[in-house]
Amino acid sequence: MKYTYLSLLTLWFCVTSIQASQSQINATGRDIELTTLLRVSDRVVGDVNITITADNDILLPKESTIEVLKSVLSREALTRLEQRQPQETLSQSDFESIGLGFTFDYSTFECVISIPSHLALTQNISLIPADSSSNYLEPELISGYINVNLSGNEARAQSKKTQREYHHRLESAVNFGAASLEYESSYHHTVGENSLYFREGTRLNFDIPNQGTRLVLGDMYNAGKSFQDGADILGIGLTRDFSLIPTKNVRPKAARSFVLTRTSDVNVVVDGIVVQRLTLNAGSYSLNDIPIAQGNNEIELIISDSTGKEERINFSVATGNGLLDSGEYEYSLMVGVPKEINNNQNDYLTDQKIVHGYLDFGLTSSMTIGVNAQSREDVYQYGSSVVYAFPFGVTELSVTQSQHPDLKSGHAYRFAFDAAFEDSGQASPQMSLIYEQQTPDFVGISEYGSTNYPVNLTNHYVALFGSVSVGPSLRASINTTFSSGVVSTNDYWSVSPSLTGYLFDTPVSWSTRVNYKKYLDGDDDFATSFTLNWPLGQNIRSVGRYSSERKQGTLDVSYQNDVGSAGGISAYASMNTDESTDSNVNAGATYTGNRFRALFDHNTRVEDIDEGAQTHNTRLEVASALAFSGRSFSVGRPVGDAFAIIEKHASLSGNNIAIDPEQNSQNARVFLTSNQSILLPDLVAYNGQIVGYDVENLRPGYDLGDGAFWLNPGYKQGFRLKIGSDSVLTVMGTLRYRTTNEPIPLIAGTAWYLGEEEQAPVEFFTSRTGRFALSGVRPGQYRLALDTNEQQAINITLDEGSDVLIMLGDLYVD
Repeated sequence: MKYTYLSLLTLWFCVTSIQASQSQINATGRDIELTTLLRVSDRVVGDVNITITADNDILLPKESTIEVLKSVLSREALTRLEQRQPQETLSQSDFESIGLGFTFDYSTFECVISIPSHLALTQNISLIPADSSSNYLEPELISGYINVNLSGNEARAQSKKTQREYHHRLESAVNFGAASLEYESSYHHTVGENSLYFREGTRLNFDIPNQGTRLVLGDMYNAGKSFQDGADILGIGLTRDFSLIPTKNVRPKAARSFVLTRTSDVNVVVDGIVVQRLTLNAGSYSLNDIPIAQGNNEIELIISDSTGKEERINFSVATGNGLLDSGEYEYSLMVGVPKEINNNQNDYLTDQKIVHGYLDFGLTSSMTIGVNAQSREDVYQYGSSVVYAFPFGVTELSVTQSQHPDLKSGHAYRFAFDAAFEDSGQASPQMSLIYEQQTPDFVGISEYGSTNYPVNLTNHYVALFGSVSVGPSLRASINTTFSSGVVSTNDYWSVSPSLTGYLFDTPVSWSTRVNYKKYLDGDDDFATSFTLNWPLGQNIRSVGRYSSERKQGTLDVSYQNDVGSAGGISAYASMNTDESTDSNVNAGATYTGNRFRALFDHNTRVEDIDEGAQTHNTRLEVASALAFSGRSFSVGRPVGDAFAIIEKHASLSGNNIAIDPEQNSQNARVFLTSNQSILLPDLVAYNGQIVGYDVENLRPGYDLGDGAFWLNPGYKQGFRLKIGSDSVLTVMGTLRYRTTNEPIPLIAGTAWYLGEEEQAPVEFFTSRTGRFALSGVRPGQYRLALDTNEQQAINITLDEGSDVLIMLGDLYVD
């Protein structure tokens, strides 16, 4: 109902503009309050109550507005806003005084704030809690999808023999309320050989969102905790994990997780070097989900979405666990049988049993303690951990013991420290330390049945990392390690300093590293590397690298445009050479269609040009999905966490609709251009989000309501959404007293639908000249009740087939 005021005020402004200037919004002579959207650039961040004063100033409530802006504004900017005047409201001048742009969009009645980069919140490692204050739409009770990925691969070697392979991968899920059933399988066929169909996994999930808890029955993977081993299990598992279901902001110092609200390209940068290019769907991720080098070197993720906007997330943490708030806890308990893959078939070892579990508890806001244990028949592993936040840093200590029937008892220790340098100025120093010690006979459950000794060749490992900014465009770091173990010839220490900076005042960045490794038996290794990262415009990036180790040279060029949006393209080409390979060329491209995603890549490897030793490998891949939600079906791009099927009403059959369009752009996540529904595949589970839409060539007076959908989906849930309805009529007229013919000014009223179908009452008010407007009504009879002492009323009839904009003229009230 609150957005009815918005639509009515827009229409009322149009009909009173004859008597008022273009810049005059409020002609009533009194303050008007309404609720509208608050937008930052092209992103809706929430809704706020605003006041349009009699002097046509726009005021926002200070406390609630600052709360909404916490997700996009830096702490410094928020503090400066809080300190603006003692009043409880913020005006346009308050925003402009600290460097923010503030405008009021007359066409949509939205408040638009523009934030310069130096005042924007640096996107950091965080969990995003759902906004429980929003009126979210309900998903369908039953929904589901099937993702189908088809690919073909052709390989040709020096012998001129060509090998062709065909693959498909199927991912499916059916959701019923809080329960979801998942199934994955793959098919592989090599020409001239037998085909193979492989069921990868089946599981039933049941979520309890307000507890951050998930119950799983079926095939699952246990990632392990601390020194625990990971394992595939068929069984039952119960997990309370707020990074899995982020319903609470329980981690003030989250360590290794981040959330993508849209499909994005992610460049993984380790020590200034792009080591991996990934395209990730919307969803929650941790560093464990991304293939990166282990250790505590400086890791950066460069995330580009469909707008070309870049966000950078930096990780240089040694502590693997985050702190929990006081009294909060997380746990996991899994019981089942081991699952192994033999000859591309699932092999369930029913004669064995795996038990795995852990419990972490926030003892205080600065201390989290934990215990963990797992067993596989007569192999046991159990341990404990504590994470403590000192004023100068976060410390983690883990102690684990193992028992094996043949290898007997073993133990492992881990100490990690991440320094905290708050208010450190422009230097932004970072420092982390890891020490791990494992006895040769320390084992995990993966060593069941093994009697090989020693199990661990490395018994002591120390790594110390530090970095600091030297001036505004130069950063220095150093990484030192020490390793010793059973075989003394493998013992070594190393030191690796590096410098990273920008080339003068350009966006070109460079990185150079020296690595020296000294083996304790007398040998040593020395290598240097240099990397140049050159952005060639907003969409193209070139990265060149040379390493003296193996005399390796690499050149990468990548192109990104509208990633995650319909019509988006991501492409790359790279070439490298080293002392054993004359040339290795890779190239590929990914195209995001409205209802499918296609990928093409090619690799040519030339080991020796003179001898013609070369191989070629070409791959083509197409992926799409069939989804249903309630009674609606649609085909679209592969589904991730959750999805929505969007339809348009028959009254909009001739209009093209852009779903979640980019501001000042022709791009959108998907387009609804026909009378067939469209699939929006990349909603983020357990994160509140707003999906807007824009209707092309909308008829004057057609009321779209809110113009957006408020969604907070559960895992694998589907929505059925419709744009437009029968309630699209806009009615305008003038109310007059029958006895005097005088207008009825500045009176509120309510329009009640008198038909059999359900129609929410529509509130309205009259202008100084008695003019009023009703928006979002359907054909039929209405009773207009005025909020006067006499409770005056009048009935009107709106005929079928009327234009969407109906001018009633003068209406007389007794």
